[in-house]
Amino acid sequence: MGALMTRQEHLIALMTDHQADVWRFLRMLGCDRALADDLTQEVFLYVLDHPFVDLGRAAAAGYLRKAARHHYLNWLRANKRVLPLEIDVASEDAWAQTTGDSSDDRVDALRRCLDKLAQRQRQALDLKYRDTRSESEMAQHMETTVDAIKGLLKRTREQLRQCVQGQVKS
Repeated sequence: MGALMTRQEHLIALMTDHQADVWRFLRMLGCDRALADDLTQEVFLYVLDHPFVDLGRAAAAGYLRKAARHHYLNWLRANKRVLPLEIDVASEDAWAQTTGDSSDDRVDALRRCLDKLAQRQRQALDLKYRDTRSESEMAQHMETTVDAIKGLLKRTREQLRQCVQGQVKS
């Protein structure tokens, strides 16, 4: 193949390299198998119509996960569904830190790790990601400072990342 690929060739290469990971990521976010199939197709059709500069495998994977999350959020809104907590930033961190293992293991590990969180940590995640509250709104609701909220969220994401990593490597 020449140095310059057509859009279709680029799409085929992206699908070959990333289709399974996009599908697994959608499953981790909460999609059932059929919805993950449909949304994975939509993501790659979107990429065909909206090409991007490919800056390498990691950047492409990040872009495709962002597109997958966007398509899932749109589906949730269109179907008047509640946004699950698992779609939060921690899921992206967990995904990025635990590549190479089956997604079913990652999904199960993330759910177990979320169940282990202290009540205050879970409340912060619910406010931030389920209720989409700002950090200042969270601070007011939880009767603390914005800096304390930022620290709590950072520590909680790190705890989740380490917990998921520990479980999928076992």
